[in-house]
Amino acid sequence: MSKETLEAMSLDTLLIHGAHRPDPATRALAAPIYQTATYGFDTVDDMNSSWDRTGLVYSREGSPTVYALEEKLALLEGGEAALCAGSGMGAICSTLLSILKHGDHLLCSKEVFSHTGVFIQQMLRDKMGVEVTCADFRDPEDVMQNIQANTAVLYTETPSNPTLDLVDIREISRIAKENDCLFLVDSTFAPPPIQRPLELGADLVVHSLTKYINGHGDTLGGVVIGPKAVIETIHFPGMPCFTGACLSPFNAWLIMRGMMTLDMRVRKHCENALALAQFLEAHPLVDRVNYPALPSHPQHALCQSQMHGMGGGIVSFWLKEDAGGLAPAEASKRLLDSTKLMTIATSLGEGHTLIQIEHSGMIRIAAGLEGREDLLRDLEQALDSLSR
Repeated sequence: MSKETLEAMSLDTLLIHGAHRPDPATRALAAPIYQTATYGFDTVDDMNSSWDRTGLVYSREGSPTVYALEEKLALLEGGEAALCAGSGMGAICSTLLSILKHGDHLLCSKEVFSHTGVFIQQMLRDKMGVEVTCADFRDPEDVMQNIQANTAVLYTETPSNPTLDLVDIREISRIAKENDCLFLVDSTFAPPPIQRPLELGADLVVHSLTKYINGHGDTLGGVVIGPKAVIETIHFPGMPCFTGACLSPFNAWLIMRGMMTLDMRVRKHCENALALAQFLEAHPLVDRVNYPALPSHPQHALCQSQMHGMGGGIVSFWLKEDAGGLAPAEASKRLLDSTKLMTIATSLGEGHTLIQIEHSGMIRIAAGLEGREDLLRDLEQALDSLSR
């Protein structure tokens, strides 16, 4: 089936048929796993020309299994090309190390994943001499005021990790184009069918494949998707030489398997998260709930237009100061320790519902795929435990 035909089909069809072909040697319908570190050739000339023909010389540079996943991911986001890495951070580091050079300016959201912030500040700024400024990307005026003559990249997350702040991708894309900057969006918290940043004007989109796209919590992976010319620069020398953050063939196969159910899984994650958010917002021991699909969220309108009304699978909330007569830190700890169905763990986007305490006493729930009523009962009894 051609790429042109697939692009006209629904997301759930694309997820199954995109980049999928029966194995030409055996006609096996399931995608094969090319579990090899290197490739053998009949002649010296064959080996010397293989890089230009297929890119298959050593698996750090490429693998047929990984290539199939990259083709499927590019279709998923509507990009020209994709490059996979061994983790989401592998994709982010490979991308920024390939694009930025000494003396360039990176304008970054104030709110980014903690490990991304460490890389940007301690590696790019302190060791590589990249100028770094942080701006409030919720405010386009603040972004415009912080752009410099040497600004090369605008970098943001939407929704952000962990505060769930939203960024108007169309508006920041306009600013980036007017100032000849590349605009890179980490969309891990909102994969398709929630949003597609490239369609909204972003130049590059990154995902931690570990999360919703794989969906089973059993492997790490990352991807950057965008224009072919930029992706080729990251593909070589960025990923194999600068970071060596290659994705293994087996992990690529696991991610492709998980992708088949992405559309239905993400919708269920969003439905469960909304139900939890609505319950929490009405509970007398809860001070504040942060979930973009709630009408009370300050960026609710942007969620409706940019995220198709789906708030994602993450709910954040804060207990009241005197919840159960306990100090805030003790109340939060008791709440988590009292859950029976939810698992105390970090990560998101898998079948199990995960719960953890973030900074400033914020509690984060990554809604899983369990029955909605079961999750609500578990949360209700955990909150009741604060008053016993």
